[in-house]
Order: sequence, then structure tokens, then C-alpha cells
Amino acid sequence: MSEILLEVNNLITEFETDEGRVRAISDVSLSVNEGETLGIVGESGCGKSVTALSIMRLLPQPMGQIVGGRIAFGGQDLTQVPITKMQKIRGDQISMVFQEPMTALNPVHTIGKQLTEVLLLHKDISAQEAIRQSVAILDRVGIPSPDIRMTEYPHQLSGGMRQRVVIAIALACKPKLLIADEPTTALDVTIQAQILELIKELQAEMGMSVLLITHDLGVIAETCEQVVVMYAGKVAEKGSVFDIFDRPSHPYTQGLLASIPTLETEPKSKLNTIEGMVPSLMDLPEGCRFENRCPHRKDDCTNSPPPIEKVSESHEVSCFRWNEL
Repeated sequence: MSEILLEVNNLITEFETDEGRVRAISDVSLSVNEGETLGIVGESGCGKSVTALSIMRLLPQPMGQIVGGRIAFGGQDLTQVPITKMQKIRGDQISMVFQEPMTALNPVHTIGKQLTEVLLLHKDISAQEAIRQSVAILDRVGIPSPDIRMTEYPHQLSGGMRQRVVIAIALACKPKLLIADEPTTALDVTIQAQILELIKELQAEMGMSVLLITHDLGVIAETCEQVVVMYAGKVAEKGSVFDIFDRPSHPYTQGLLASIPTLETEPKSKLNTIEGMVPSLMDLPEGCRFENRCPHRKDDCTNSPPPIEKVSESHEVSCFRWNEL
């Protein structure tokens, strides 16, 4: 059995805003095993990206703060690591592919400068060796004429090519963990498939773990072994990909799966939707955060938050009604 590489326990992240203090992440717990892919799925604003930024300690300062919980990686708690040490971990042992490649890359520096900078920062190598390794990694991620691309700027590349460059930068130092935050956003379907296949190939080649953030359940089904479903800053359900797709136990997970069109879906027919709106983080309900949208809610759902309960050894859910559904 694989060992746990990353373990997040009861993570709480808050932001100071003009309207007051907002708790964006509440008691989030998850783990990523060595060589495996964990997918985090949920609607926009559910806390997926904030979870990733908390792990990387890249929250906007001074507004964003981790106020509780533990992030264990490689035998150390990242919440307690000095920022100077955290800077050495980022890009070397843990790397991140950000949502939008055009904003992730610096428009005034060449691709070569941005790629070699990572290698020179973390590896004890010469500038010439950094250039050689940069060309090699660009070639590996499928960029044609990589030596020429080294001299070009981000705006000279297509969206798919820029995303490959971002992946190359993230993987330059062969990290143990890659956090991919919606790596296929704004790309067409063909390029999306190519990028996801590339990440899978590089994962197998390097033996790294992947934390994949997406709102696309199809991507989760194709690429992940474990899944965490988040809603309004909390974990609603987590388990193996087979648990989540074959035996969804939370009404929110069931709603997400029911909203996916299938080959049997009639043309022009209305797709299933989850009624209502996600509650504001400034005004969260006292009970279950999904209760205002849940077709199975009862009085106890509005009075207190449901605890995380075990459905099976590998499957957990936060719902009072899970065994009645």
C-alpha cells in the first residue's frame, strides 16, 4: 500500500475583508498518497483553489491566514515552516499549475528566462546546464522547436502552448507533488485532452503525486483514484472514484452526477439542476450548508452541522440522511 505523501487535517483558512472576517475553509481534511491522483471537485467558490493556495502558503497577505489545522508533508507541518524554507519547498518538492496560463507567466520575460530561473533557484547547476535542461523539458511536454521557444514571449504562443510551458516550469525540478488548479480552463476540448494525457504520462514517468482541482466530473472519472467533493468551504464527501461515482451518498454529489448529460439524454431536453444558490460565506446556515438546496432536508439538518461519517473503510460523507438515500 502506498504511503501518504500529503495529509491535511482540519484546515481552517480565513480572509479579512471590508465586510468582516470570512472563513473560506472550514475543517477540511484530505490526504494524497505517493504516486496517486486526488481530485477535488465542486462548484465555483466552494474553496478548491483556496485549499491549494493554503497548502502552498500562497494566500494573499496580509488578508488571508491559516488559523487552524495541520498540513503534513514529508514529515513536517507546512503551517509551521518558516517562509524562507517554504520558498525552497515551492517549485522544488511541491509545484503548482495555475488556472490561467497567460496570467501565470510574466509577459515581459522570455520563456527561457522564466524556466531557467526555477532551475537556478533550486538546483546547484550552471546557467548553461539550466538552459540545456529547460530545452529538454520543453521538448518533453510536446513543444516543437524548444530552442526557438526559449527566446519567445508568452504572447507569441497559443493557449495550449502556454499551458505546456506552465507545466514545464512546474515539473522542471521533478517535484514529489503537483497541484494542478483547473489546468484545462479556457482550452478547447482537443487541447484539454492532450494536457490531461500529458500530466498522466509525466506522473507515471516521474512517480509523482497529483492534486487535481476541477469542476469537471468527467475529468475526475478519467484521471483520479481518490475524490474529495467540497461545498461552501467544507468537505461534503470523499472516497475512491468508484465510491463517489457508483455509490454517491451526499445529496450534493448525487445532484452533480445527475446534472451530467449522457448518451441517453434526449436532444433539447432540460438538464437536471440543483435548485437554489450556494450560501454566502458571510451568512452561513447553522446546520448543514447544503440544507437550503437539499430535497431530503429535515429539522435536524437546520439545527446543527452533520459530522463526517464512514460509509465504508474508504468512503466518508457529511450528511444526516446518507443511509436513507
